[in-house]
Amino acid sequence: MNWLITGANRGIGLALTREVLKKGYRVIAAIRNVRAESLNLLMEEGKKLVVKKLDVSDSDSIANFSERLEYKINVIINNAGILLRDKFPNLPYENFIYSFKVNTLGALFLIQELYRRGKIYTKAKIVNIDSILGSINHATGGVSYSYSLSKAALNMVTKLLSQYLVKDNIVVISIHPGWVKTDMGGMEAPLTPEESAKGIINVIENLTMNDTGKFFEYNGKELEW
Repeated sequence: MNWLITGANRGIGLALTREVLKKGYRVIAAIRNVRAESLNLLMEEGKKLVVKKLDVSDSDSIANFSERLEYKINVIINNAGILLRDKFPNLPYENFIYSFKVNTLGALFLIQELYRRGKIYTKAKIVNIDSILGSINHATGGVSYSYSLSKAALNMVTKLLSQYLVKDNIVVISIHPGWVKTDMGGMEAPLTPEESAKGIINVIENLTMNDTGKFFEYNGKELEW
């Protein structure tokens, strides 16, 4: 099986890469800097790891990546993301533009480009790493308006694509990885990246078409939109 993971060089993305490789699957790690030391170390261990350059905020980069990709994909994990801290009434306009490019449009257009080129298997699984901060039902003001809005929009991407791709038996879900000890989550978070990654992979492996279009937590609990 071929798993494509964006933002695979650190945090949850790196933990996901390690856990998937342990299962013996091939991982296409799509990252902005192909010289990432963390992934180079994994490659030296002889793992089934392929590192590819991809900037999800750049439509040309997405198109070039999709065109040159030599593998057909079974599982896509749209993990690349950014959190820019901002609060009303001091919201920088630029935060929203960049957050939407990375967190929302990057996932949408990567899926579109791969699909148009026939590089996603029938019965594949597409997983958008989302956040409970993007849940309208759970909205509290949060740590970042730009992040919450971009993740709420990503949930709509999940819902719309799940309806279109049902004809190909492709499952599309959003998943909240939990509050994780990463550069984004901070060291006070209760979960390690490894715990989150193991939970996410367990959810992915047990997905069926009955789950498409849903929003889950890393432990398998379904969340409200």
